[in-house]
Amino acid sequence: MTSRRSRRRHPYRSLAWGVAGGYLIAASVYVAAMSLWFAAGHGHWSAGEAMLPRINDVVVFTFFAVCGGSVGSFLNVVVWRMPQGLGVNGHSYCPRCHHRLRARDNVPVFGWLWLRGRCRDCRLPISSRYPIVEAAVAITFALVGTLELYGWNLPYRPYPFYGALAMPVVSPESIVVVGYHLVGLAIAWAMGLIRYDGHSMPARLVAFASVWLIGGMMLIPSLAVVPWQLTMPEDWIDAMWVHSSVGWSERGREHFRDASVFVDVLVRIATALVAAGFFARVLARSFCPRADLKSDPLGSQTRRMLDLVVMISVVAVIIGWQSVSGVLLLASLLAVIVRRWFGPERTDVMGRFALMMPIALATQILFWRPLMETRWWPSAPSLESASSRGVLLGFAIATLLIPLWLRENLWLRENPQDRVERPEPDESGQEIESEPAATRPDQVD
Repeated sequence: MTSRRSRRRHPYRSLAWGVAGGYLIAASVYVAAMSLWFAAGHGHWSAGEAMLPRINDVVVFTFFAVCGGSVGSFLNVVVWRMPQGLGVNGHSYCPRCHHRLRARDNVPVFGWLWLRGRCRDCRLPISSRYPIVEAAVAITFALVGTLELYGWNLPYRPYPFYGALAMPVVSPESIVVVGYHLVGLAIAWAMGLIRYDGHSMPARLVAFASVWLIGGMMLIPSLAVVPWQLTMPEDWIDAMWVHSSVGWSERGREHFRDASVFVDVLVRIATALVAAGFFARVLARSFCPRADLKSDPLGSQTRRMLDLVVMISVVAVIIGWQSVSGVLLLASLLAVIVRRWFGPERTDVMGRFALMMPIALATQILFWRPLMETRWWPSAPSLESASSRGVLLGFAIATLLIPLWLRENLWLRENPQDRVERPEPDESGQEIESEPAATRPDQVD
């Protein structure tokens, strides 16, 4: 009887043990099932020989998941502090009682569950958004990091050895590409969450995104992944994707010393930014119809449009201008689908759209190679034929139609000046009590 009452009083802790145990069971089932399957399909491999590589799969996936959860915890702090002009360094504390959070309370997802969703000191509730963000970032990091390290999702790379002994491709090139994309996804998550909260994009975050995404691509041209042209240059793969088991080859170094490669990267970045500006102006019909850079450059509607340009620019720089329309269409459809799970106070369709952008971007990166090979998804290498150019044009036209189904309710569209943005914190650093996020503690690793 006592045990049952304890479980009823502490359902969150039971859930924490259930999540940990479920993950261990799922990992064990994966290793056993895949080992037996490989052994049955290849008579010269035994289940024991195939088991070690599959254990390695679990270790790699878990590593990226833990990194993603930690990054998600940090992003919760970025989203909370940066719009207020506060620094993101320093220890975690509860914004109500100002007590410093213990290290064990900062464990992503599990810390919130173990605390039963309340601050250890003042016992005020902690928003469930914290573990949700940490879990979402952990999942995207684990999927993208694992697939890229195994070389399964990016185009122009040679397929790794498939079979019982498939192993991750650990080289300077692969590590740089994985890191570039994971940080880019973290930036997209931060921007989406900030815009979802109704805040304008912090200048520091925009500056960091510019240095990382644009500067990184200028420093390492192979991060461009796809060319900016509609046709594939004959020397693109040799110049940008020369890969060997020990890293860059001598031929690759010679190509990177060629100034024309950096010119191509500059044009690649420029076309991505131009595409972001174009698509942002199209979507402004739904999100900020009164935006005007000339007559009202400091207005709230204009700031919303500039934030939209920044968010789309992150996507365009990472994947190239050709696939931006596909990502925007996917994000808009997801924003419509998830509308029923958002309360009536979350009527800002741009916030939902911004929140779906990192999910759509992660989907594009995860399925980059197979989407390219289908020839029905807008992408650079499949545009050598007239039909593929038609695919690109068709997606661009479909993007023009997004405002027809992605729009806010009639009252807000007729009275955009009455839109309620998220209130600023008071002098003590706390938001007004009517704001749902008022009881969030400031967590960071």
